[in-house]
Amino acid sequence: MSSTFQSVKQLAKSVVVLVVIVLAGCAGITGFSEKPKVFLADIQVQEMKTLETAFLVQLRVTNPNDKALDIKGVSCDLEIGGRHFAHGVTNSAQHIPAYGTALVPVNVYASVVDMITSVVGFIGSSNANLKPLDYAIDGVIRLETGGFITQLPFTSSGELSFDTLRPR
Repeated sequence: MSSTFQSVKQLAKSVVVLVVIVLAGCAGITGFSEKPKVFLADIQVQEMKTLETAFLVQLRVTNPNDKALDIKGVSCDLEIGGRHFAHGVTNSAQHIPAYGTALVPVNVYASVVDMITSVVGFIGSSNANLKPLDYAIDGVIRLETGGFITQLPFTSSGELSFDTLRPR
């Protein structure tokens, strides 16, 4: 029974070592010294329907690393004036070279309810003189690195002027 116990003990040690190696490898899959930076570059009204409005959001993704980024998809939520406004996803593949930048288009959709809530909140605020509104965009970039898909969360904030939201 002692040799069986020794075999089980050796197998358990091997499994623990293997798990530690795999976890360490997964933690270093991205190999990025810095997270990519994401900024809202533009927002345009694309289509207005009875129950929703579609916007095209352009995200500026900056790669501060010496490795290229292969973006497989992006999902994001947009808040305007501190209220949820729109959500969107894209599977637009993008290749951003080392120390490079690119615009990543994302279609986001705002429900009429969210838009009415935002407008009522805006009218009720002291911002009725059309000052710029604060925005925040939170999301996840999905990258392919070494055959694995890695998710990198991002957050960006700033101000939107009303000229930015005009249909083009």
